[in-house]
Amino acid sequence: MEAEELLLMVRQRPFEPFRLCVSDGTAYEVRHPDQIIVSKRTSHVGLGGNGDRPFPRIAIVSNVHSTRIEPIDGNGRKKRPRYPC
Repeated sequence: MEAEELLLMVRQRPFEPFRLCVSDGTAYEVRHPDQIIVSKRTSHVGLGGNGDRPFPRIAIVSNVHSTRIEPIDGNGRKKRPRYPC
């Protein structure tokens, strides 16, 4: 996936939470634009934060292995994906 595609999701206003699916089947939920940093080749996704503190862990994801972006509805419930990650 191109970095520009990810940046469009991160920069849209109002921000809509999304799930970033990766080729190995892993999925990362991005619920706030500050939770992800997108660069040309990689994306850094903050994990395990509670909103008041910095994220204790970061996943570094190669954009080449990012396969799909799925919306997550705003009330905390996951929308059923069309295809599993």
